[in-house]
Amino acid sequence: MPIVFLSYRRNDTGGEAGRLTDALQYKLGQRLVFRDVISISPGDQFDTALEKQLAIAKVVLVLIGTTWLGELQRRLAEEGTDFHRVEVATALRERKRVIPVLLRGAALPPPAALPEDLQALTKCQAITIRDESWTADIERLIDAIGHPYRWDLLFIRTLIALVSIILTVWKLVPQLAPDLAADYGFLRGFVFTLVIAYGLVESVMAYRHFQRLKRLRERT
Repeated sequence: MPIVFLSYRRNDTGGEAGRLTDALQYKLGQRLVFRDVISISPGDQFDTALEKQLAIAKVVLVLIGTTWLGELQRRLAEEGTDFHRVEVATALRERKRVIPVLLRGAALPPPAALPEDLQALTKCQAITIRDESWTADIERLIDAIGHPYRWDLLFIRTLIALVSIILTVWKLVPQLAPDLAADYGFLRGFVFTLVIAYGLVESVMAYRHFQRLKRLRERT
């Protein structure tokens, strides 16, 4: 389920949106990042898909480039649905975590330059991403978003832990307690105890992770 929704204008920050999506998917996981051109399947209803993904998103990144404001004002004077404006206005109205991402030297516009449904955007703490410091800026953005708990890697972590526990018991018990090396009941119990201990550690890590994400959301 996506937790990060990228909202942008293709003629303003389309290139940066693709590059940012790749970086976020690499760090957070492919299924946890939504961008329209890669996440909406052919034949899907565009507006319905956007509404559904925005509803389940935890964080909305609003990409703002140097032509963002001019394009917004141009679209305000025209008829038709401005999907980018709808996305941002919906995220603000539903009190999502909205992070303006300033690109190519852009700045947040003044509230008076925005329609009423977008004025709250200027109250959201923005982050600037520069090409010359792209990697460091991406790390700052991910820290602000909060690293997700990688449930998709839980099976792999558990399998590695189980194999490590079995190998450790098999190698160390004969050296530390030779008289117990042939006691399979003891060995099974020892392995089971270590597995339970690993499960507790995993649970504590997950709890601490969710508490940290909760504090991040409360600060916005």
